[in-house]
Order: sequence, then C-alpha cells, then structure tokens
Amino acid sequence: FIETRSWARALWSFRRIFLFNFTLFCAVVGFALNMVLLCPESPIMYGPDMGKELAIFGKQYFNPRVDFGLSNGDNFPDLESGCNLPKLATCLGVTDFVPGVTFGIIPQDFKMLIADVPFQPCVEMLSGRCTCYIEILDRCFKQEGTGRAIVDSSSGDLRTFQKVKYDQRKCMPDWKKAAFKVINNAGPGLLNCAVCTFPTSDIPTKLPALLTQFIDFNRKDMGPLIFAGASSLFVVFLLGEVSNRLFSGLFIGYVGRNLPVPFPAFVRYMCFWLFLFTVKIMFGYNFMVKNLVETSLMIWMSDPLQYLKVSNFMIQASYHNVVYIAFLWLPAFIVFMYDAQIFYAMFSVVFGSIRGFNLRIGELRSFRILRQSFKNIPKMFNKKLVENTVEIALHQQKIDEKKKGKKQQKSDRDDDDNKPLQIQTTTYNTGDAAAAPVPLLGHGGSSIRTFGSVSGIGGEEFDRVIPFALAWNRCLRSMRDADVISNRELSVLSYLIESKDKADRRLYTPVFLTAGKLDESLEIITDCGVVYDRLKSDKKKDAALEKVETSMRNRLKKDDLRVEACLGSYKFTSRVVSQLLGDAHADMDACFEFIEESVANHTILKALNVANLHALRTASAEMMKAILDTPKGIKEDSILFQRALYRVTDTTEQVLNNLKKVLAKQEALAKIINDTPLKPNAFFIAPESTHQYATMQLQTL
Repeated sequence: FIETRSWARALWSFRRIFLFNFTLFCAVVGFALNMVLLCPESPIMYGPDMGKELAIFGKQYFNPRVDFGLSNGDNFPDLESGCNLPKLATCLGVTDFVPGVTFGIIPQDFKMLIADVPFQPCVEMLSGRCTCYIEILDRCFKQEGTGRAIVDSSSGDLRTFQKVKYDQRKCMPDWKKAAFKVINNAGPGLLNCAVCTFPTSDIPTKLPALLTQFIDFNRKDMGPLIFAGASSLFVVFLLGEVSNRLFSGLFIGYVGRNLPVPFPAFVRYMCFWLFLFTVKIMFGYNFMVKNLVETSLMIWMSDPLQYLKVSNFMIQASYHNVVYIAFLWLPAFIVFMYDAQIFYAMFSVVFGSIRGFNLRIGELRSFRILRQSFKNIPKMFNKKLVENTVEIALHQQKIDEKKKGKKQQKSDRDDDDNKPLQIQTTTYNTGDAAAAPVPLLGHGGSSIRTFGSVSGIGGEEFDRVIPFALAWNRCLRSMRDADVISNRELSVLSYLIESKDKADRRLYTPVFLTAGKLDESLEIITDCGVVYDRLKSDKKKDAALEKVETSMRNRLKKDDLRVEACLGSYKFTSRVVSQLLGDAHADMDACFEFIEESVANHTILKALNVANLHALRTASAEMMKAILDTPKGIKEDSILFQRALYRVTDTTEQVLNNLKKVLAKQEALAKIINDTPLKPNAFFIAPESTHQYATMQLQTL
C-alpha cells in the first residue's frame, strides 16, 4: 500500500496551525489598533500633509476647540530674566528660530506642539516616544549656566562676545505647562502619555488605570470594540480546541489518548509554550504590528494624489492606497505565521539543554559514566512508565527524612558506595570464623562499593529493577528476532535473571558494563606478580613484597570496574564449575575458599601463582562457550548432545589444569585438583557409556 497525498490535502492538514496563528494575528492587530487609538503618540499622524482635521475610527487627532488667539507673551528674548530663548530653541531642535514668532501660540494639541518643536530624535523610535518627548522638554527647560553671546548681531560684528548667564527654568512657564498637558493628558489631539507610559516601579498604581481605559467601551473611539471583535476570533478558536480535547477520547481515536500525563510535566509543558507565544506576541507587536498599524492609518488617511507621487509603488491608483497597504502587510503576516518555528528552535535548545543537564542526558565518554547512567535507568523507568511500590516507599522515606531535618545520604540503589563487597566464605585454616562475612577487598572508605553484577541483585532492589530488566530483555529479544543484533550481542547486553522457582531470586547486570576491564586487571596482576617473584631474594623482602601487594590493590581500586570485572569473572566461573561438578566433587570447594581467603587476607601474590591467570581466563571462556553451544531440546543419546558433552568435559578439564597451576604453591589443593578428573563414578569417569551423572549436571546447569 502506497499512500498518495495531494498538495491540497497536505495544506489542509495544517489548517489548525494556520487558524491558530491567523486568529492570534488578528487579536494582536486589534490590540495594537486599540493601543494606537488610546495612546496616539506617533508623530506621523500630526504632519502637515494629514490635513487640519484628521479623524479615524472616532479618534480625533486634533483639538476641535483650539484657540489660535491664545498667544504666548514670553516668546521674546530677555537676557535680564535669565531665559535664553535662542539656546532653548536650539536644544529643542527648532531649525529656524524667529523671535516673536516661534513659540508664539500656546499649544493646545500635539499638532500645534510638533509644529513648534520637531522632536526629531523621537520620530524614528519604534517605542518609548512619550518618554522621549518628556525627556527633551525636561532637559531643555532645566538647563542653567553661563555662555558667550554676540554683543550686537545687527552691526555685522560676529566676533565680539559677551559672557551671559542663562536659566531656562524661567522660560515661557505658560507654554511649558501647556506642552506637558498636551503630552500627558487625554483628549482630542492629546497623547495621553501619563497613562500609557510609566516606570516599572509604578506598575501597581498605573497599570489598573491603563487597563481601565483600554477596555472602556464608553470611549469615543472604536478601539475597544475592534479589539473585542479581533480577540473573539481567537477565543472561538480556543473554545473549539478545548471542545476537541474534551470529546476526542469519545469521537476521535488516537494512539496514547489514555496515557496519563504527570501534572508537573504538564505544567512544565504549558509554561514552555506560554512563554514562547508570549515572546512571539511581544516581538510581533513591538517590531511589526504596532508600527504597521500607525503607518497604515497614515497611508489610509493621506491624500492619494500627494502620497502616491513619492511612494515609488508600481500601482499608482487605488482606493485609499489599499493595494499598497496590503503589500506592506504581506511580509509581516508571513513572518508572524512562521516566527513561532524560529522561537521554538531557539528556546528548545536552551530549555532542552537545561532539562538535559538536569536529567544527565549527554554523550557518555567512559564506561564508568556509562555504568552510572545505566544504573539510573530503572529508577526513571519506574518513575515515568511503571509505578513501583519500592520507588514510592523510597520517595516517601526521603520526604520524611527531609521533614525531620536529617541529612540525605546517597541511596545504595542509586550509587553503590556504602558497603564493602562481602561474600559468605569458609576460611581454609580456621573453623570458628567460617560463617563470618569477610570483605573480599579491604577498600578504603571512598572506594567501598557493592557490586551487583558479582553478588547479584536481590530483595527490594530486585523488585525495583526487575520491571526494567524484563522490558530491556524483551526489547533485546525483539531486536534479535529482527536480526538487528547477534546471539553474542544479545548475551552481552541482557540482564541475567534467575528462575522463578527460587525463593530468593537474583538478577545480574549486563556484562558489557565491564567490557575490557578484565584484561586490564589481569595485566596489572601479572605485572605485579613478576615484580613479586624478582623481589623474593631481597633481604628486606617482607616489606617490599607487602608494598607490591598494596600497589597492586591500589592500581586495581583506581577503577572500580577493574575490580568488578575480576570478581565477576571469578564468581561466575567458580559457580559454574561447582554446579557442573556437583556433589561428587565437593572437595573442590576448598580450592575456591582458599582463593577467597587469600584475597581477604591480602596474600594474593604470596599464596597464588598469578602468572597463569591469562591461560585460566582463556580456558574458562572456552568452557563457557562450550556450555552455551550445548543443543537444547534434543535427546541425551543423540550424537550432537554427546559431542557437546565431550567438549564440555574437555574444556572443564582444561580449566582444572590451569587452576592447578594457579594453586601450585598449595600442594594439598593442587593434589585435590589433580585427583578430580580421576575420581570414579563422577563427572569425568562414569561406569556407563552414557555418562549419566555428567549429562544430568550439564542439563541442570
């Protein structure tokens, strides 16, 4: 089956995204239009080309009650009063100052004010124009100091100056008061900056007044109605989405609709998208929509015959320049429809990185970090997918400890740093301490670890890890069925889980976590063994030999994975050999007990011949491979099974021969191993040709 989709169907699939952005765009345009009518601060609406009486959507950009007879009697230079009008005009940006003419009429709307003061630095600003207007007036009317002035400009002498003092605070008090009234107050032709602009510290007091006027439907202009109409489109779309979410479980089926979402994750998800769309709206409003609304209103109300001459637009005839306005809005509309993707690309990197650091997601550059990260997966698996009673109990325990004010220590299940590796041993020389748990390695406090892959995971820890272990093995089995991984990779990556018929079930972590560490450990041990043998002739050999033993242990403990690789290989090999030989060779247990005692007593190099460890490792690997290659589900008397049995017998004998070389310094133990293959009615020698004992032991294993 090949699905074919037309362009129309592909575009139709994006209808919800398009409608969301379109209705949001309409709401932002309505908001901007309402703000422009409430705070008409743009100077382009008060230019000479806009006519004397400009009104749009009920908003008047002029004062219909203006009195041109309200003259300003303080517009003549008067050096005695301290007011320097030419300097004031220069500060305000007046290009052609004419004494007695400039500042001659008290400004009663912004059109009259901008005719006297051009406010050139504020014209090109995208926002903050009100603040700019007020700052220019404040700065210029607060100047005071001394300067030089021409003595008599009418005589033509422009080189003779006199020192004068000026204090602009005394200049034109009536004109200044009227100018601030035009900027701060509300009304026809006024800017209403006192409500529209305020510092951050005044938000609690000024913001309610702004919101009250913003949604005041008693205003003479149509700004609130336009904003309400545009916002209603977005509200209708949201209501449709909410309705779809509420009833989609009944009428629209989708995968995972019943999957519960944790409330903190949902809140985090919603906060991310609310922040993203808040930034999108603020960016679109401040840098595109607001200025385009002001420009569009100016173009709409301007005279087409006058405006089109300088517009350089290809179409020089349209109703109120609507074609020009449409093409002016087209790029902004496209950017607004797409900029959410840009913001998402940026914010997802930032928030994703922060979230990744918190979750410790990243590149794993060493097996140590890989092992630590892998051990945290069961905890996250139980937290995210499968509810686990052990995890709930641990979480509640942490909460209780925090309430009691106790210091939180790292859990044994999160980082095995609290207990030494302990193995129940039966010492070779003593009898009273046989049942005491002896630390297999005398680690220092910072290096103490519990190795789950050696002793296995049981108890509550087993209940905590087993859900993930089963899911992990099931995934690996599916990959093997799909021929993605080989049998060897399946064995290396899988958890080893004991059968259900055992009372105290245990599981063992995947062996790939200690990959390559066994070779490193054996190299360290054999190198130290060579040095140990050379120092035997030294007169002070006891202290030197002890240093070699200590050095070897310290080198191994620098990387806990080395120790775990050694212990894991030993435990599994000794366990396989013991179970394979069975009760008929129970005397072999003394050999393994002696090895454990040597490790516990720090006498490895003294008691064992470590030069043959590599050969023992190779023989053990061959024995394990022979056991794994034994065919299953066939009769005991078949040729294939008998051949596999002979191979297991041969490889096991090779392991014993190499183990005998390792224990060559202990004659009694070496004799036990030497006599093991010769014992009658046992694993190696049987009275019957079927080797019933060996067959039974192999099948049991």
